[in-house]
Amino acid sequence: MLTLELDIQTEKRFSKLLNIHGSNYANLINSLFDYRINELNKGIRNIELDFTAFEKKYKIKSSDFYNNYINGLFGDDSHNDDFMIWSGEYESYIEFQQELKQLL
Repeated sequence: MLTLELDIQTEKRFSKLLNIHGSNYANLINSLFDYRINELNKGIRNIELDFTAFEKKYKIKSSDFYNNYINGLFGDDSHNDDFMIWSGEYESYIEFQQELKQLL
């Protein structure tokens, strides 16, 4: 048995979601999981598209780039805007994959 203590606003919002799912808690929970899984998959796919562009431009795999980046092997180039974006996306990519693994 699961008991939730919600503030009034959150309880109202939860009730609306529950009503949409026919007052079936299992359907609601499964729907929330499916939604999050789909969002993570979309995020992963979008990051992979960005990886392709960076890898083509710099001729290095994203995993190799990231290892070099965190180990400071790019020197002054580490402040390159592309490198900062790429490293941030790589970290998000790893986080998304880890969360997805936990949900599946």
